Amino acid sequence: MPSDETIDIIDNSHVHDWRPIIGEVGSRLRQYFTQSAGIPDSESDTIISEALTVLSRCGPPNALHPTTGLVCGYVQSGKTASMTAVAGLARDNGYRVIILIAGTTTNLVGQNRERMETQLRAAAPEWTWIMKANPKLRDKNDIESLLQEWRSSAYDEADRRTLFITVMKNHVHLRNLCELLSAVDLSEVPAILFDDEADQASLNTRPNDPSLSTTYRSILELRAALQKHAYLQYTATPQAPLLIARIDALSADFAELVSPGGGYVGGQLFFAGESPYVERIPPAEVFRDGQLPDEVPKSLIRALQLFFVGVAAGRYANANGHRSMLIHPSKATATHQRYHQWANLLKDNWHRVLLAVGEQDREELLDEFKAAHDDIACTAGDLPPFEAIVKKLPAAINQTSVALVNSIDGREISWDNGYSHILVGGEKLGRGYTVKGLTVTYMPRSPGGWTADTIQQRARFFGYHSDYLGFCRVYLHPDVQAAFTAYIRHEEDMRNRIRDHQGLPMKEWRRVFYLDRRLAPTRRNVLASPYDRPRLSDGWFAPRSPQLSGGEGSENRQLLGALKDVVFRPNEQYPQHHFAVCHLRDVFERVLVPWSYLDDRDSVGLCYVNCCLESLLEREPDATCLIYRMDSGRQRVRRLSNGAIPQLFQGRSSAGSESYPGDRAFADRSVPTVQIHTLTLEEETTHVADVPAVAIRIPKPEDFLIHDDD
Repeated sequence: MPSDETIDIIDNSHVHDWRPIIGEVGSRLRQYFTQSAGIPDSESDTIISEALTVLSRCGPPNALHPTTGLVCGYVQSGKTASMTAVAGLARDNGYRVIILIAGTTTNLVGQNRERMETQLRAAAPEWTWIMKANPKLRDKNDIESLLQEWRSSAYDEADRRTLFITVMKNHVHLRNLCELLSAVDLSEVPAILFDDEADQASLNTRPNDPSLSTTYRSILELRAALQKHAYLQYTATPQAPLLIARIDALSADFAELVSPGGGYVGGQLFFAGESPYVERIPPAEVFRDGQLPDEVPKSLIRALQLFFVGVAAGRYANANGHRSMLIHPSKATATHQRYHQWANLLKDNWHRVLLAVGEQDREELLDEFKAAHDDIACTAGDLPPFEAIVKKLPAAINQTSVALVNSIDGREISWDNGYSHILVGGEKLGRGYTVKGLTVTYMPRSPGGWTADTIQQRARFFGYHSDYLGFCRVYLHPDVQAAFTAYIRHEEDMRNRIRDHQGLPMKEWRRVFYLDRRLAPTRRNVLASPYDRPRLSDGWFAPRSPQLSGGEGSENRQLLGALKDVVFRPNEQYPQHHFAVCHLRDVFERVLVPWSYLDDRDSVGLCYVNCCLESLLEREPDATCLIYRMDSGRQRVRRLSNGAIPQLFQGRSSAGSESYPGDRAFADRSVPTVQIHTLTLEEETTHVADVPAVAIRIPKPEDFLIHDDD
């Protein structure tokens, strides 16, 4: 690279008009979080603060218009606490109706309803809330009595109750609720609608079809029955809500982030580098449905032994809570049955052998458990000695329940019946389901279609496990481990871009994310238009229609004023081209970010290049770049063909590259290069002079996805 001094070339905020207050419910809810839920003061403050921000984006209840918000957390990071806080603060600020559109399964609906109802009742006198689950038209009188007190001036504000409804995300229950709410006049009643796991089932699966999918249509009808409302989509995997068409009724108007608490354990710990907690299941022990062997896989044996050592340690220490293991082999219930049988077979056999003191089989089994103990000792500093574990192993094994959790069995886990549990299942153990005290996960299931949001939602081993992290182990299909590793960078990039756009209208935001090319962001049946994964030829981006920009390039020409103090020097061998070395951040922020190309292909290409540069700057804040003024700023004539330049770059000389190597040669192979071209463009009667164009070379282009439905 030509050497030179790096040259400095360089500076944003927003506020919300409405500031909701923290009233009695918000204050008591914060107290509940700290005193009853064991959440540290600072983290309780964060929950309330972020909930205030979300509510402020919804708008004041007396001037509320239908709005849609997207609230993103991590998997199992506390989204329910956020919804509870927003609901409590909504009560404090005069919202009358709170609706939780809960999960698609009874266990998930019950889990979320129980949490929110318990916490909201604890944060206010019980009569403050009227709580109903899957209400029908028969509940009309109760709603009408509430309407009377909401409208009457004879009531003090503190005496007006708030309606809290939980409804399963199922078109039958949603239509029943629509029928009820449509039977009363709620046109002036401010409401909050929470859509939990908003990327599941809610979106229209027929985006290019005149007929709407049933659950989507039911949600639209529900929103129509509540004219003054904010619809809040809560999810840890926002890919689908972000990528649907911006004119879609469920496309977000704003987005906010939910922060994880201090004890959260997620993808960064498990997959950002080598982790002592993650094990690959050998390919020979990954089986197709219907082709399972008679013998138990050795990796499953190992995982169960690690789990039981952890259970015995917990019993020895009289630990509170639970210890659980999750076995998620497939979506096929017949496969669940086999793994359930294997777990019970090993459990019963090990218990019997451990009781046979003096038998050779017992000594051999104890050697295996000793190896498991040594493994856990590498990560659990407070592990009791093996002799103490041996004394607790029989009870730890025998008193652990093994339960099938799937659509065929349909049972709920009786957590109060024991300290330790093994759960075997598939889809019901995925999205949104909380496994209490989960320490060991065994997941030989493949990544299937490598769909990012689907794979991430299987990460039930994320959560608040820091107190017993040393006992955690995750056994994964090799491809699933690779998928999770690829996902975490995508997740952080996506959250960073949402964070950068907080406070700004989402409709104006071009959706651009880093995403490994092996992964699809979401299921395609909810997307009305495709997304792009741009590629660059040898790392180069070159525009085709630079004249299609503000003032035929005049606005871009003004941006080049940021370079007026840069000292360019002639290239030693080809002095017609001048170069300078600059700080990349200066050029990026002052020139490339505001630079505009209005041709779709050019604007997408420039957007992609800027994403690559932004990613580079996140890793190397002090990175430099090389800038060339081609032909020292003199105009080059280019003939247009159908409004586009067939080729921006001048090729190498016909006399050979020694005479002139071509424009593409003027780049550094190790740092970004920006070439500035000044053009005169001609086509029949068209003549446009002094049009600036920038061509950019990225040394290592990255995998970004771009979706723009305009």
